[in-house]
Amino acid sequence: MPLTSKEKKLIEDNLNAEYLCIRKYDQYASLATDQQLKQMFNDLASKERQHAQTLKGILSQNGVSTNNIFETASPPKGDLSSVQKDLGSTDAQLLNDALYVEKYVSSSYNNAVLESADPNIRMQLQHIQNEEQQHAETLFNAMQSRGWYKTE
Repeated sequence: MPLTSKEKKLIEDNLNAEYLCIRKYDQYASLATDQQLKQMFNDLASKERQHAQTLKGILSQNGVSTNNIFETASPPKGDLSSVQKDLGSTDAQLLNDALYVEKYVSSSYNNAVLESADPNIRMQLQHIQNEEQQHAETLFNAMQSRGWYKTE
């Protein structure tokens, strides 16, 4: 079943969001001062790359070529944690921003899942959405364990 114009637009939008996440996580891995957070951001960037490949595959299988300005963006070179203070940011702020992005991305996938006509594509999008929710949980747990997210 060929992609509907709505599916194509939603998948392209989510692909853009994946590239945004990759770029942010690459930058945050370089900027974070906490080694555990650096590793977590690197792991999340890797998972987002897998999502981008899945979405590109769906588009490609349907004859849609992708040309995204963020696709070829290079990650920062080296450890930039010493620059973080000069930028006026903290590890807590990096985590908070990442959590809000994951909330947005998960919501965006929800729309794509609900408006997908092809059951196979819907399953792939649901799988990615579930992983995005897991990413948000990972970020939430990292914040809460450090006292940076209060639930009361």
